[in-house]
Amino acid sequence: MTTTTRERLLRAGADLFFTRGITATGVDAVVRASGVSKPTLYAHFPSKRDLVAGVLEARWHDRRAELEAWLRSRPAGDGPVALLDWLAGWYAADERRGCAFLNAAAELVAPEDETARAVVRAEKRWVREVATRLAEQAGLADPAVVGSQVALLVDGVAGRVLVEGPGAAVDALEDARAAASLVVAAARVTP
Repeated sequence: MTTTTRERLLRAGADLFFTRGITATGVDAVVRASGVSKPTLYAHFPSKRDLVAGVLEARWHDRRAELEAWLRSRPAGDGPVALLDWLAGWYAADERRGCAFLNAAAELVAPEDETARAVVRAEKRWVREVATRLAEQAGLADPAVVGSQVALLVDGVAGRVLVEGPGAAVDALEDARAAASLVVAAARVTP
């Protein structure tokens, strides 16, 4: 399978944006890393902001596919705690700087960054929807509330990793999983 020019640009952008930072990475660095010319980059992405949005969309597409495949291999009644189990494997796979979407949101504060910020908001909404769906499948009371609470725990892990470094992931995930288990247990209690 051959890699298209667009894929090379997205891969180079992802590598650089999430290791160096979005604002610290200029298009010249992406051009060098991808091996394409600047006019070719701009033919695919009219601006750096469009490239950032494209990188985030591609990353979200990959995460959705990974998580959905992983969830299909799990028992249906695992509930939203399964989301944290998946994250544990994700963080263990290699050293990560936390959530690329939260990292991007921290950097993308100008009104001109709205296209990429819209992708971040959509990804965060999707995480809540997945957690809500898992709560529904587990027969929990108030699945939307449980889903929102578990999504907050997911983002809390990412925040801790961003602040303290990848080595914080194990303890943060352990704490988040314990908190999620309490949320799930409370949602199983019937009045």
